Amino acid sequence: MNYFLDSASRIFESWGVATDYNNLCSTLLVTGGSLLLSWAVFILLTRYIIPLVSHVVRKTEATWDDLLFNGRLLRVVAEFVAVLLLQNTLPPALKLYPGICTMAVVALKILMVAVIVHLINRLILASYAILTERASERARSLQGIRQMLQVITILVGVIIVISILTGKNPTVVITGLGAAATVLMLVFKDSIMGMVAGVQLTLNDMLRPGDWITVPARNINGTVLEVGLTTVKVQNFDMTIVTVPPYSLVSESFQNWRGMQASRGRRITRQFTIDVNTVSFCSPELLARFAGEPWMKQFDTNRPVVNLTLFRFYLEYYISHMPQLKESAGMIYMVREMPPTTYGVPIELYLFTALTEWKPYEHYQAALMDHVMAKVGDFGLRIYQAPSGVDILSLKTT
Repeated sequence: MNYFLDSASRIFESWGVATDYNNLCSTLLVTGGSLLLSWAVFILLTRYIIPLVSHVVRKTEATWDDLLFNGRLLRVVAEFVAVLLLQNTLPPALKLYPGICTMAVVALKILMVAVIVHLINRLILASYAILTERASERARSLQGIRQMLQVITILVGVIIVISILTGKNPTVVITGLGAAATVLMLVFKDSIMGMVAGVQLTLNDMLRPGDWITVPARNINGTVLEVGLTTVKVQNFDMTIVTVPPYSLVSESFQNWRGMQASRGRRITRQFTIDVNTVSFCSPELLARFAGEPWMKQFDTNRPVVNLTLFRFYLEYYISHMPQLKESAGMIYMVREMPPTTYGVPIELYLFTALTEWKPYEHYQAALMDHVMAKVGDFGLRIYQAPSGVDILSLKTT
């Protein structure tokens, strides 16, 4: 560039241009050439090279290269090349004006920092896109970390720009910001806590987009849409959208139903109360009625059998033959008797079903309870129900 500046100066001098105007004209000419060259390189890259690269990438069978070498990232690479070319050509073109040259050097350094920060952010976004394309929900939960890396990149860029403007080492700038950092931590306390909690949720794999969670304290019962750096977005089953700070999920308790969905088995625990006045030993007629049933083989009809015991074993047999019953490891089924209360004897049905979606699950357990209420009378039992107004009226009429 010095060669071009000297050549331009000799040409203008041969034309009889005065020294002051000679320096100005030579500087303007070479500076314009530097700017024109950088602009031409940028146009060449964006209009011809980048479309060619994109065309080649699209022809490959792999998909990761389409996400990595996307148009936005390649355009930032073109900006980087153009600024790098300016850094090497513009300051020598302005050497005859030291003050302007110094300002240009500082401006180009700041511009280079901005372009590098932009390029790193684009690489982070491209890497995140590749991960989400390959690893689905697990990678989508890394959005908080992706946002944190972008924020850190921008903060580092800001510190470097401040060091360039002040002419000091970046470590000195960081030390000088120590006192201000205390104030900033107080002002942005919630944001900092949210960022740390968001990273904690992601690294511990506590939450992913698509998870069904319930947070009774915050009236949340729905599907996680987004796990961000400072907010977690949940769509309730009533279609309302709730945003909650991540640190509230870390400091409080919440229920994640992902394990149930992954195991393909959902638990059913339903109770009903037997009127204790109807519990008795089975009559010979009752035993004869069920004599041919498979579940009766385990009873010795020569010994007294309680009708409630008979009913419990019948229910276990009925449950074992229900469709969609889940019997994987750890998923047992049973009918158990709870401690008696003032209302009677509670009986609990405990089982797992392969129906994990809400509506089929509700219909499944409703059908089970319907069968229980319809069958209980065959064993001489009655489900306890608190007296209603109709019961009181019937007593008056009698």
